[in-house]
Amino acid sequence: MPGAILLIRHGETAWNREKIFRGAHDVPLNENGRAQAALAARARSAQNRCGLYKPAQPCPGNGRNYACAALCADRRPRRLKDFHFGEWTGQKDEAVAEQWPGAYALWSATPHLAQPPGGDTLASASARVRAALDEIARRHSETTVALFTHRIVNKLLVLAMLGLPLDRFKFIRQDNSCINEFEVTPEGYVAVSLNDVSHLSMSGTSLVKADF
Repeated sequence: MPGAILLIRHGETAWNREKIFRGAHDVPLNENGRAQAALAARARSAQNRCGLYKPAQPCPGNGRNYACAALCADRRPRRLKDFHFGEWTGQKDEAVAEQWPGAYALWSATPHLAQPPGGDTLASASARVRAALDEIARRHSETTVALFTHRIVNKLLVLAMLGLPLDRFKFIRQDNSCINEFEVTPEGYVAVSLNDVSHLSMSGTSLVKADF
């Protein structure tokens, strides 16, 4: 039986709703996000998953992933840490658009060509998280592991597993607490589900409409 990779985005934070750039800054889950995390953990438990990966502590920006993880594990690769937004970290979307109009316009239109001042590029972040993914897949070729990560990390990993270029980044959506599943085969990764939030339906929780 082939192994599988689950990519799970953390639950909602206040900064998601307020459209504030997070990146490496640690932001706790809000009440809605904690409810989402519990539902994702329940869905994962029902599927009898056996492995768990989270970004390593004490890296900043991982608390919201740890709050989403229902089980403890010692496998915490630092390469799964979030995208670094540099000087944009902690700034609202509209403030960044006003203070850095050129860089913001580039990020909005062609994010694969952009770089926030003092921050990462999608190319550098993609190389880092793809290396972590390949290592995890090698270690668990016949088992299933869950990766609790961030929106941008998830989007980059989805692109990598689908063999798509970075210019398709903005066409991948990752809602809070979504679950993505890929089978790991000798020929590559097979998509089973993408951005699945069905575990949140009829739960009373809400989803941020914007991809942020």
